Amino acid sequence: MTKDSNSEMKRLVHQVVCFRNVSKLLSESEKETDEVLNTLVHLLPEGWQYPGDTCVRILLRDHTIQTFNFQETNWMQRAEIWTRDKKFGFLDVFYLEKKPEAQEGPFLSDERILIDTVAAELGGFLERKDMARIMRQQYRELELYASLLRHDLKNDVGVILGNVEIAKLTVADRDEVIDELLSTTEAVCSRMMNLLNAVGRASKVPESDLIPMVEKIASLAEEASIGLKVAVTVDEQVRGVQITGSKLLPLVFDNLLRNAATHAGTSPNVQINMTREGDFVSIIVADDGPGVAEEVRDRLFHKGVSTRGGGLGLYLSKAIVDALGGSIELVDSEEGAGATFRVLLPTIL
Repeated sequence: MTKDSNSEMKRLVHQVVCFRNVSKLLSESEKETDEVLNTLVHLLPEGWQYPGDTCVRILLRDHTIQTFNFQETNWMQRAEIWTRDKKFGFLDVFYLEKKPEAQEGPFLSDERILIDTVAAELGGFLERKDMARIMRQQYRELELYASLLRHDLKNDVGVILGNVEIAKLTVADRDEVIDELLSTTEAVCSRMMNLLNAVGRASKVPESDLIPMVEKIASLAEEASIGLKVAVTVDEQVRGVQITGSKLLPLVFDNLLRNAATHAGTSPNVQINMTREGDFVSIIVADDGPGVAEEVRDRLFHKGVSTRGGGLGLYLSKAIVDALGGSIELVDSEEGAGATFRVLLPTIL
C-alpha cells in the first residue's frame, strides 16, 4: 500500500469513527440539549482531514454553540439544519489556516457528505427534543385539568349523594318507584366516584385478581341500571390466576355493561364467562339485545365511532387492554342475537 493510499484509508476510518460517535451521541435522548450540542462540536473536527486546524459552530435560532478554539475565517463549509420542514439553523466547519484546494474549496467531497448527514441527524435530534418538550407541557396541563375536574366532580357527586340521603331520611311516604330511583341514583354516583378514583393518583396497588373485580363491577352495574341483569360464570382454571394490576382496567368492563344497559333494551340480560386460554384469561361479555349495526362493525374501536354519538368508550377500552398486552374484539354473531365482546388478558402466574 502506498503512502497516499494509507493516508486516505486512515482519513476514511476517522470519518467513520466520527460519524459513529455522532450517531451514538444524538441517540441519547435523556441528555440535555446543550450538553449534546457542546459535545457534538468537539467531536466533529476528527472527521475532517485537518482536525488540528478545524473549528465548528452550530447556529440555532436562539443560541450559538462553538468549539473552544473557534475563529471565523474565509475557509468555511456550511450545512443547513432543518426541523419539521423549516430551516432551524446552520452547522459550520472552518479551517483556521489556508489549505490546498480540493473539490469544495479546501474541503473534500466526502466531507460535504459528512456535514450534510450530520446536519440531517442533528435536525432529527432537535425535532425529537422539541416534541418531547411539547408532550411534557401538554401532560402537565392535562394533569392540572384532570385534578381540577376530579375535585369539582367529586364535590358535585358528594352533593347528590347527600341529597339522596336526606330524601331517604325525610320523605316518609315513598313508593317503590321512588325508592328504586333513589337507589339507582346512589349507585350511579358510587360508580362515578369509582371512575374518578381510578383516574386519580391511586394510593394502593391496583386490583390484580380479575374475578372479584368483574363481580364487583357487575353488581354495581345492576344497581345503577334499572332492569339490567348480569350473570358471571367463572371456570375453575381461572381461580387464583393473577393479571397485571391496572387502575383503568375496571373501566373496560364498566363500559361494556353500560353499553348493554343503553342499547340492549329495557330489561337486558348480560352473561359474562371467564375461562383460561393458555397464558391468557378470556372474558366473554354477551348481551341479548339487537347487536351492533353492520355499518359500524369494522370501525367500532375507532375514535369517534358509535351507534348513538360520542364514540370514545370502546376506543379507550381498546387502548387500555392493548397497553396490558391483551386484546378486545367484537365476536361475530347472527343479526339480532345480541352483542358479544371477547377480552383477552395475559396472566402473570
